[in-house]
Amino acid sequence: MNISALLIARNEQDIIKNCLESLGFADEIIVILDRSVDDTKLICKKYTKKVFVGSWNCEGERRNFGIKKCSYDWIFEIDADEIVSKSLQNEILKKKKLTNFDFFYIKLINYVGDKPLKYGWMGCMAPDGKFCMFKKESKKWLKGLVHPNYQLTGNKGPIFENFIIHKMSNNISDLVKRFNRNTTLHSKELKLEDKRNHVSFRKVISRFIKSFFKRKGYKHGKLGLLIGILNAIYPLVSLIKSKEN
Repeated sequence: MNISALLIARNEQDIIKNCLESLGFADEIIVILDRSVDDTKLICKKYTKKVFVGSWNCEGERRNFGIKKCSYDWIFEIDADEIVSKSLQNEILKKKKLTNFDFFYIKLINYVGDKPLKYGWMGCMAPDGKFCMFKKESKKWLKGLVHPNYQLTGNKGPIFENFIIHKMSNNISDLVKRFNRNTTLHSKELKLEDKRNHVSFRKVISRFIKSFFKRKGYKHGKLGLLIGILNAIYPLVSLIKSKEN
């Protein structure tokens, strides 16, 4: 069975080439460009003719648009800062032959610079994994400005043995920028949903404990401590931002 690679991007000219070069296993590459103003489109055109340009305020809507543009029954969904290793490519080609399953969960290894984060909880920064290989009719994205939820229907396949390489941040400054962006987007969601209530001190502490202790973020030293702190204060910072004019 054939498979479509679905790539969602916005102003990713500095990193998207590595992602595109790792998608050679796919029978087609579909690129959805959201309000890009840099050279991302020109780079993508070197790898595929199927580049669609538009403007979406809701991440879920643009991803559903991309799914509709895919020609094949199997879809592998990826972001511009992610890379598919050779071993993962081979596993994808094997798994797509398992027609009795409708979707698969693939874990991520998140990187800050050249350092892989194998411990801790990324929480507000990035997911630990996702259902990114699925049959076209089995996944539908819901509303949400940052890390929106989705609905899955059908039979779940076995978890992949290989990981997606996620170049989450180039350095600490980039990591903090990511935190700032995500809290801003989440604050907008709080405004739209009118959920600007309060954040308990207990919740802040429990999020830190989950990241730094339960998920063993302490094994990454100072970086693990920083990530634990950012994850802990994420709902608090989002709430404060939501109350700004």
